[in-house]
Amino acid sequence: MYSTIQITTPVEMIPCSRCKGDMPELRYTQYGYDFCINCSTIGAKRGIPVQMGEGDHTWTETVIMDEDVYKKYTEERLGQRPEPKLEDDHPDLKDRDVQGPFKIINRNL
Repeated sequence: MYSTIQITTPVEMIPCSRCKGDMPELRYTQYGYDFCINCSTIGAKRGIPVQMGEGDHTWTETVIMDEDVYKKYTEERLGQRPEPKLEDDHPDLKDRDVQGPFKIINRNL
């Protein structure tokens, strides 16, 4: 039998400069952000694997880009529309931070 010990570290909170809600002080002192994640305008990032080199000297790199750059890339370079988002098929997940091509299986039916 295993037991789990949970130790919570207290986090100092400060007010967000935009919404006045609580945010971790470390976000400001360590990274310089004076606003919380909910007030951020930065969206999710996307990655595309790219094979580099020739012959026996090949490697794969992942190019990270913003969502709008990814959409433009897939439409122009690949000639296809970007994959649909999970929230399009499941509106109840719209406000959640869900990413990736997932298939929700309801085994209770």
